[in-house]
Amino acid sequence: MRQKRAGIFYLLILLGWLVVGCSPGNLGGNEIAFVRGGHLWTIDPDGANAFEVENDNTPVLGYAWSPSHEIFFYRTLDAKFAATPAGKQVRNDPVTGLAEDAPSALNTIGIDGGSAIPIEFSNPGIAFSNAWWNRNSTRLLYREASMGVMRTPSTVQWWVAQSDQIAGIARKALPASSAIPSFSPDSTLAIGNSQQGVFSTKLDGSNLRYFIQPEPAGHPLPAALERFLWQPAHNNPAILFAMQNAASASIPPTVQLIVSATNGQARVIATCACNQFAWSPDGNSVLYKAGATFTVQNIAQHTAFSVTAEADSVPYWSPDSHFLLLDGQHSVQLINAQNGQQQILLSDGGSLAGAENEPGFASINALLQPIANSLWAADSRHFVFVTRGRVLWQGTRLKKQGLYTATIDDQGNVQGTPTLVDAANDSQPGWTYEDANTSFLY
Repeated sequence: MRQKRAGIFYLLILLGWLVVGCSPGNLGGNEIAFVRGGHLWTIDPDGANAFEVENDNTPVLGYAWSPSHEIFFYRTLDAKFAATPAGKQVRNDPVTGLAEDAPSALNTIGIDGGSAIPIEFSNPGIAFSNAWWNRNSTRLLYREASMGVMRTPSTVQWWVAQSDQIAGIARKALPASSAIPSFSPDSTLAIGNSQQGVFSTKLDGSNLRYFIQPEPAGHPLPAALERFLWQPAHNNPAILFAMQNAASASIPPTVQLIVSATNGQARVIATCACNQFAWSPDGNSVLYKAGATFTVQNIAQHTAFSVTAEADSVPYWSPDSHFLLLDGQHSVQLINAQNGQQQILLSDGGSLAGAENEPGFASINALLQPIANSLWAADSRHFVFVTRGRVLWQGTRLKKQGLYTATIDDQGNVQGTPTLVDAANDSQPGWTYEDANTSFLY
């Protein structure tokens, strides 16, 4: 009888999802998402139609727009764990708002709300990371670890779950990897790294193939460098990764950034004391950071330029790869990736000396995660930001703290003044999906 009731419960949840997904309501488009008061909200860019997407009893730790802009993944803190001292002190990145791995429930829900689908039920003894999407909005990749052991990349389990299936029905384990796996552009494969070498696998964990053996020199590298990234927007995507210089003993280590083509040919595109790197959305450029210096290397045109910003700045590529937003604790800067022009849009009036603000470099055993949501709208000419005490917009004081949108033209010139969307204490703003291959780790 208990199994029959459980089956009926799951069926009702699935039917609720189908009703939401097939209803003639909101099919996604221009809504902005954010977290307020522990809940996930959406709102129109003009501040109208604020909508609380879910009403869970425990706080939302994080969320992720699907690429289709029709579905959310979101993570809520486990109720029992939330009542413990550790649960009351879950760490969040001060700039991104990303929360560390913690006992939590993983869910998906339509943009119009309704019944959520629990892709993982919460358990106070199991910690989950946020999850990130594949390009066709059907699969979610996430990390699981027991709270009873030291959590390191070698002791966690990587899972891929279907976004429309209840926990345990359609999740598949990926092979153990010291690097965060990443999805291929066609959403069919994941890439990872182990002592046996760099491998690819289907999303169900089958068809394991090693294409770099043995493991590249210096690996596993410190966590933010331990990455193998598929080239976006290319039919035969190359792989971007770092390899430590044999003579380097510095922290962070001096590394070579390498692009390995599908035919096995590899070339070094940069040698740097990097601590982060990622692709541009069009796959033609690589962004990397060394301290407070951010460099855009166009591998198609063989050009490069560098800018200096706050070392903790989070980079957000515009979807067309023409612009970069660097969102730091004290400022938001706009970079024109076509000519290297740099301008400070938002600041708190304090010092922007980036090198002094650089956070400690993540160790090999750090558990990091990519940014799940972009500040940019799909048209690459509008973006969203929260003030967080930064109220000087191009030298003029904004009247209120809150969530704003801004507009630029094709040359990156700001159009008018920002529009106040919501004056509440909002965090984790996101307008669109962000590919993990184009994101730094936090």
